[in-house]
Amino acid sequence: MAKHDPIERTTGRRGLNVVITGAAGGMCRGINQRLGKAGHTLLCVDLDLKRCQAAVDELRAEGFTAHAFAADVTRAEDVERLRGDVKEVVGEVQALINAAGVLDRKMLLDHDIHSFSRAIDINLVGPFALIRAFAEDLLAANWGRIVNVSSIAGTTGYPYPSYAASKAGLSNLTRSLLVDFWGTGITVNSVCPGVVDTPMVIQEVRDQVPNKVPTGKIVDPDEIGALITFLLTDDARSINGADLVIDGGATKIFRLFDHAQG
Repeated sequence: MAKHDPIERTTGRRGLNVVITGAAGGMCRGINQRLGKAGHTLLCVDLDLKRCQAAVDELRAEGFTAHAFAADVTRAEDVERLRGDVKEVVGEVQALINAAGVLDRKMLLDHDIHSFSRAIDINLVGPFALIRAFAEDLLAANWGRIVNVSSIAGTTGYPYPSYAASKAGLSNLTRSLLVDFWGTGITVNSVCPGVVDTPMVIQEVRDQVPNKVPTGKIVDPDEIGALITFLLTDDARSINGADLVIDGGATKIFRLFDHAQG
């Protein structure tokens, strides 16, 4: 019987080409770090190329392999161009992390159709477009990993309807894609964070954490990165179509937000 290197077993497949959208954002700092430490090539995508390049420069300074790309995930031509650019740089892609997102702090009467649609486009249509674009690579390899960064807002409801609706749609898109990737070696999962320590989280929400989250702690981006990194391994091959909640237990026992707060 072949002996397994215990380090290799915990990291799973090394050297995957991983596309990460929203890569210049606060949550992706933890995701990028964890994936880099696991030996993967980071294909960092963001609307803001300057910020994305700065993030890539930091990753390279730590010895990780990373490349920066600019794309608006809501524009079909940008997504198609991105696929071509990625192929030119690294060839085929084995994993896709859809982390680009926007939180529009508008309640019902503050929204109009355009602002509501913008959140849906970025948080739901964008991931669909990326998955559609890179599906050919994954199917050709008969192996792949897709991870959508959803939210507990999509599982419990939320004061801001565009965010809640888009994240609920993203989680259900995850489950629905199992049919398309049936028997292919490709898994599709959603990670649903609670309150994560990023600049997006306003102080009023931070102040609620000790009383609303059973662990009493805000979620660190590194924890999100650790979970996503595990999902890319062969050890996670039977985790498929899951909404993996990482919120310190908040949605199990408490309402995370009181009425009209967020």
